[in-house]
Amino acid sequence: MMTNGDEHGGYVAGRYRDGSLSDGWTDIARCAPGTFVRYVARCACGWSGRARPATVTGAMAARQEWFLGHVMSLPLDARAAV
Repeated sequence: MMTNGDEHGGYVAGRYRDGSLSDGWTDIARCAPGTFVRYVARCACGWSGRARPATVTGAMAARQEWFLGHVMSLPLDARAAV
């Protein structure tokens, strides 16, 4: 899990075939290939990013989206709470 204070803990969730998402404790890199159909950036505050391909590149893009698309858009005082 990537963190930026308690309320902005980010992680990459895996989307299962039924559409549900894994939780922040699931290490998507250790799951069997084909477990997930997509990856989604998530944050403890409830924010979710776009669905990405279930590949190494997709996971990296999701992590980047959490930081650049969510954390960097927070007010400066929230970012400074790290």
